[in-house]
Amino acid sequence: MRKFFILLLLPFALTAQKNYPQLLDQYMQAQNRVKGFTGAVLVMKRNKVLLRKAYGLADRELSVPNTPETKFEIGSVTKQFTATCILQLIEQGKLNLHDKLSKFIQSFPKGDSVTIQMLLNHTSGIASYTDIPQFGSVSTLTWPKDSMISFFRNKPYDFSPGTKFKYNNSGFFLLGYIIEKVSGMPYNKYLQQNIFDKISMTNSGVNNWDTVLPLRAKGYTENRKKITNADFISLAWPFSAGALYSTIDDLYKWDRALYGTAVLSEASKQKMFTPGKNNYGYGISIDTLDKHLRIGHNGAIPGFTSVIARYVNDDVCVIVLGNTAITQNNTLPITDVLAEGLADIVFDIPVETPYEHKEVAIDPSLLDKFVGKYNAGLTLEVIKKDNKLYRHRDGTADIELKPESNTKFFYADDSNRQLEFELDSAGKVVKIWFVNNEQRGEMKRL
Repeated sequence: MRKFFILLLLPFALTAQKNYPQLLDQYMQAQNRVKGFTGAVLVMKRNKVLLRKAYGLADRELSVPNTPETKFEIGSVTKQFTATCILQLIEQGKLNLHDKLSKFIQSFPKGDSVTIQMLLNHTSGIASYTDIPQFGSVSTLTWPKDSMISFFRNKPYDFSPGTKFKYNNSGFFLLGYIIEKVSGMPYNKYLQQNIFDKISMTNSGVNNWDTVLPLRAKGYTENRKKITNADFISLAWPFSAGALYSTIDDLYKWDRALYGTAVLSEASKQKMFTPGKNNYGYGISIDTLDKHLRIGHNGAIPGFTSVIARYVNDDVCVIVLGNTAITQNNTLPITDVLAEGLADIVFDIPVETPYEHKEVAIDPSLLDKFVGKYNAGLTLEVIKKDNKLYRHRDGTADIELKPESNTKFFYADDSNRQLEFELDSAGKVVKIWFVNNEQRGEMKRL
């Protein structure tokens, strides 16, 4: 999972307080008010609800609020369902992890070198159709699957099959194609019968714009504080790589099912959850958050972002589904940030709640003491120009640091990053706290 948040006018840190439902909701209220998050959130611990709530609007034009029952597109969270279908077919003896792509699609370039396993763990090297420059011009079109495969099949491989990892939507499109060919069923029907019906996921399915879907959220995009309707994309393209919709409750049923054997045997789950290259299993990411084992995935599709994070040793599940695509610091979807922040609260890890940054006037003579280099794996330099502080890093533009107190400064690029200087009893700077995406990290002065 890509690493894989006022309440008041002043910031405060959430530490090891024990009213978790209140803390989690306060955190999310702030994310809605300050960052504009809209969507639904579920936080469960040992099968008990810590937070189950929706925020913002499902339809901005009609002022329809989101609810816990609202249906959201979940993007690449779809991939773990596709991987499960493949593993089920392997259990049935209809597939093998080492089957070659050429067995299912004749004359596919290097098809004798690409295995099912490589498609599952993003090591095939096949060009991902979403990375092809021409994709933007065809993304609204609905073609037969063979034509869609032809769009990327003859593109140069990114690397020799099996040698590297690169996230790949084409691979999971091909897996859906294989599921249909081997099972003799359309992908959506196979999912319905073999997963959704088995564990009563009654509010999930393969999305289709032609279908009237009650409680469907509309998708929006935020850019420089401006909200627009999300771009249209034909859902034929995401297919088995990202076309599912679901709800927070249905995804929690999925979490529960993965602790048992309702959809997969223990042996198949072991294969699925074993990290390969880049800590990726089969349609799933495996890593840790502050030493807590995490299994999950995020997703993004125009207008929607999503995360399901399962902390299996703690029996904690965090699900965040959003219908306004907001990017934090030009890198992370807001749902990734929220999912980590919510988990941090549950695990008593300090999280800084977002607030509106307001510049204040301070004595310019104070600035000199902050100038210097600080390190925590990477080196950050604070410099002074024209009685202002700037963050300096070689090869990038200097960013002004605006004071909001005598010791805390925020980045002037609207990225929600801050530097908080810690002083000793003599007033000397000993270190700084770098706040990024509401996570606090210590940087020592060099």
